[in-house]
Amino acid sequence: MRQCGTVISTDKDKAKVLLQRQSACGDCKGCRWGDDDMSMELEAVNAVNAKEGDSVQIDMEHQDVLKAAFIAYVIPLITLIGGVIIGSMLLESIGLDKYKEIGSGLFGLLLTGMSYLVIKSREKVLEKNKNYIPIIREISNN
Repeated sequence: MRQCGTVISTDKDKAKVLLQRQSACGDCKGCRWGDDDMSMELEAVNAVNAKEGDSVQIDMEHQDVLKAAFIAYVIPLITLIGGVIIGSMLLESIGLDKYKEIGSGLFGLLLTGMSYLVIKSREKVLEKNKNYIPIIREISNN
């Protein structure tokens, strides 16, 4: 996945880049909640020593984008659904059918929160894996 952007700041081997969101983003706004403009900032590896103000090409393998999205969205969704099912079965087995709906919902939310904590705790490890970090591949001549 290749995108164009403008370097807004640099720090050692990283750079903050201002990008225009793609039309594929639709109305998601996951990058910046409630922001109506179509721009977003991200941090990328500055492999070409780009300077502030440079127009750059940023690259991230499509496969790695899907892996990152799976980690961020699908794993918590699976834990939510699994937590609701397990919570429902657990409450039913101990005879608390009266509280099955609210209890299973709370159990699902608890497991989802735990999955986010695990993902957050693994964030440093994932940051070291360059596959999940966008890389500035070239400086554009604009």
